[in-house]
Amino acid sequence: MMILILTILLAVAFFVIGFMLRNCPIAERTIKATKPLSIMIDLSPLIGIIVFSILFTCVLNGRLPERISHAITVFGLWMCATKFYCYILAHFKTRWALISCLMGMLYSIGLAIFLTPLDRYVATLYSFADWYSLLLGCGLLLVYYSVTIISVINHGRQKGKAIND
Repeated sequence: MMILILTILLAVAFFVIGFMLRNCPIAERTIKATKPLSIMIDLSPLIGIIVFSILFTCVLNGRLPERISHAITVFGLWMCATKFYCYILAHFKTRWALISCLMGMLYSIGLAIFLTPLDRYVATLYSFADWYSLLLGCGLLLVYYSVTIISVINHGRQKGKAIND
């Protein structure tokens, strides 16, 4: 139950921080580092689907519902940690953003490391929430991509305004 609450709190914190940072300018000298990292993050779900499809069909037999919900939940936690890292690189001059993103990144990494062993995941989250844990992982990814899409749209508008001015 506690892990469920902690994961929901992470999703809320990620949404709030991402929503607040959507209007903050990105530091110019970090664009070279954050742009390739953002592209890798955007491509990672496709790569993950391919890898997990191969693993689930060829190698990992049995406990399929547990493995799928585990993979999606832990993947969502690592995605949030990586995006927090991108925020740290992009907004390192803003003190509150640096501190909050660092705390969010460490919090997300801690949850991901704690939930990575399948037996621990089943004991702490899946046994309590059953198939609803799949909704938790999908909800975490939904929050991640909604914040990412909103920030990309907002930065595109800011670039358009800068060009027109």
